[in-house]
Amino acid sequence: MIAQPSVGATGANASDPLVALIDSRSMEKLARLAYVFAFLFFGVVIVSLYAAFRAAIENGHWLAFVTAIGLGAAMVAIFFKVAMVPDRRYTAWVRNLITNINARYFFGLLLVLWMVAMGSLALLNLKATQVGGLALIGLFAGIFIFMGFIWSVIGE
Repeated sequence: MIAQPSVGATGANASDPLVALIDSRSMEKLARLAYVFAFLFFGVVIVSLYAAFRAAIENGHWLAFVTAIGLGAAMVAIFFKVAMVPDRRYTAWVRNLITNINARYFFGLLLVLWMVAMGSLALLNLKATQVGGLALIGLFAGIFIFMGFIWSVIGE
């Protein structure tokens, strides 16, 4: 009888070079380095946000501060809702709102409206609509619209 090669928990051959690379010491060092980089990057983001929020509060821009906090909380809530959708199980809100034929046309229309709105804002040549907060909000809105369109088209 021919001896079968040992199979690991992932179903891959134990002598596979990819498995050997992933389980190597150098990959463990890179993983630790990635954690350090992510922690430092998080620190830079926190310091930058603190400086921006402090300037907004000191200059009397309370509406901008509250809006930024609200939009950030809304984005986190959306990310959390999407992340909590099970991987292989159908859910009613996804089937009813995202993957039906009407949602495809809705997200297609939203995509066209987003392109028209961003194009018209760019034609105004205002500094705030090109590099400011409105441009960033438009970018985030476009990402969500594109992802919704992609999800509605291939989400079955």
